[in-house]
Amino acid sequence: MERSGRQHFIRLLSYTTRYFWLLLIPLARSFYSLSFRFDALKVWLKGAWLDLIVLGAIVLFAWIRWLSVWFSFDGEKIVLRKGVYISSEDTVYYSQITTLSIKQNVIYRLLGASTVYIATNAGVFDRADVTITMRRSDADRFYAAVKGSRQKSLNYTVMPKKPRLILFSLLFSSTLSGLLIIIAMLLETGEIFDREIETRLLLDTLNEAVNRVAVYVPPVISVIIIVLSGAWVLSFISNLVMFWGFALTKCTDSLYVRSGIWTKNRHILLRSKINYIDIKQNFASKVCNVSSLHVNCSGYGSRGRDEMTVVLPITTRKEVNGAISEVFPEYPRPKVELKSRPRCYPGFYFPALMMAAVPAAGFVLAYWFLPSWYLVAYPAITIAMIPAIWLAICKTLSMFITGIGISNGYMTLRYSKMYTFHTVITPMDRVAKVVIRQSPFQRMGGSCSVAIYTSSDRRVRHYIYGLRLDRTLAMFEKHGIDLYYTERG
Repeated sequence: MERSGRQHFIRLLSYTTRYFWLLLIPLARSFYSLSFRFDALKVWLKGAWLDLIVLGAIVLFAWIRWLSVWFSFDGEKIVLRKGVYISSEDTVYYSQITTLSIKQNVIYRLLGASTVYIATNAGVFDRADVTITMRRSDADRFYAAVKGSRQKSLNYTVMPKKPRLILFSLLFSSTLSGLLIIIAMLLETGEIFDREIETRLLLDTLNEAVNRVAVYVPPVISVIIIVLSGAWVLSFISNLVMFWGFALTKCTDSLYVRSGIWTKNRHILLRSKINYIDIKQNFASKVCNVSSLHVNCSGYGSRGRDEMTVVLPITTRKEVNGAISEVFPEYPRPKVELKSRPRCYPGFYFPALMMAAVPAAGFVLAYWFLPSWYLVAYPAITIAMIPAIWLAICKTLSMFITGIGISNGYMTLRYSKMYTFHTVITPMDRVAKVVIRQSPFQRMGGSCSVAIYTSSDRRVRHYIYGLRLDRTLAMFEKHGIDLYYTERG
């Protein structure tokens, strides 16, 4: 049955600029400052008439944009029409959808709205091809229509156990992930509120917390403790909120993913368009042999951390391997045949040394030019060295696992990127380019690094460091892979 309509009215807010909110602040303040007189409203209108006209114009243009978007869908396709003076029409057939995502945050749930993201392989720049804000009832019908167009045989469903999810989230939540969430939140609020207001709220809150903690520890250390602790707690809560009620279902041609407790997310992924799978671990989860399973598919994860491309939240490696065997039976077990050379091990520490150089330089400057600040700078810079030291520890483990393997038409890549360990398995036809690189030191030792680019709606590079050059060339030649060769000075 065909269904048509306009977007949910909440879409009006996104069609206004952030300056809309800036106009409301002086209007509200001037109105509040008036004395309660008979002619107070008249006086206020006389002083604020220009702001009201600008505010009305912003709302009017947003309303026109909202009216200009119209959608319709049936059992085969969705059509999106938009434009006032110059109209356009986009038609997307369900068979061409690589990823369908339907999401509801808390506010949208209260207002009965859902955001629909539609991605095909035509998408570029890490964005969905079509984004629509529908009424929840329309989004449910559209989801059912796309699901009904797919093959319906069900052969596997996995739902992580909630006590285990709580335990693993508690033990392995990443402070770095929490910091990234904070940054993302600041960027999002910056689209609505003025930067000065946003910064003042943040600094006032942090200052109040520091004053309370500083009774027991020095102020510099208290700032570090509050920021790191807050980031870890936020990461833990975010993991629970995001993955509570998580379920992965495999059908013949699609994967169905749902998750969320306050925010409800549903996704349909076309299995044939998945570019690779990625087993991710941080240092603690690597040592304890737990991991999470991710996939790269056009449109999935294109909206940032709110999805994270997960198809199985953090759990035991045994369960991850079982899920791979059931969901991706054609993928071979990870096997590495070409590993990093021991003589290249010192190069693994270069990123950590570069990271440590900044606080080390700060320490030298404070010691020579600001001796009165030495007692304050010493503990602050010591704490600032912790990320570099932790990165060096991660790179030490990475030295023994980094490598490449090729078997049964699939390529396995093991490497670390900053604090995260990756085990990537990708079909050979998804490998877009392989680049052999040599630094001057690597040329002297007959070593190289390999940059492997895989198909995606965004630039994805897997970097394997410290391989033996002759064996690398022989392996790729054996499998008929074209190479690009570059030298770096």
